[in-house]
Amino acid sequence: MIYILSIIGVLILAALYRFFPNKKIFTYFCFLLIIVFCVSAFIQYKTSEQRIMTREQIEEIRLQQNIFGNWYAEYQKDIDALDRNWQLYYQIVESLKTAEIYEYSTYEQLQDLKLSAVDEQLKIYDLEVPKELDDECHILLAEVIKKTKIYSDAQVKIISAVCSAANPDNSENFDLQVLNKFIKEITIRESPAGLFTAKEISEIRDRLTVPGEGGKDEEL
Repeated sequence: MIYILSIIGVLILAALYRFFPNKKIFTYFCFLLIIVFCVSAFIQYKTSEQRIMTREQIEEIRLQQNIFGNWYAEYQKDIDALDRNWQLYYQIVESLKTAEIYEYSTYEQLQDLKLSAVDEQLKIYDLEVPKELDDECHILLAEVIKKTKIYSDAQVKIISAVCSAANPDNSENFDLQVLNKFIKEITIRESPAGLFTAKEISEIRDRLTVPGEGGKDEEL
């Protein structure tokens, strides 16, 4: 395509040369076009060169696609578990806001939720970056794990504190209103803003995409 455009450009310049009033300005104009053309051709060449991959390189990327895909599928299960814990926590908190009397079964629910949150926290801390991933993916995935640990820690901290405060045996003058106030304060103060890992995951998927196979990363 670039050669066809070059031929067309030469023909246009030849026609312009015949009618151009100032030949010196025309020469400068042509020289400038040549520079622009050379720079464009060089950029196109470098871009094409980067996209050319050997069979071994493509196979390596596909291998890493499978490794990351399997890891991410398991990781997503942990994220789902964290979400479920939060959903149950907020269900319990909302029920306490409208409760006329405090029921011991609510404390038992919080105890079970605390155990679930701690169990999930341990699973998060067992996460490791697959050794087969390249250095850049390793750095990105390590950041994902780090953020997830911080998020899980905050969840356990809040649920544990509320569970302890909700234990009627910890106070002779147990007050539901005081408990609700404490829950509101600690939830606002300690809740994480969110688990923002989309940037890192997106960059990993981009790195594990074979040029010309843009849809492959959607399977990860």
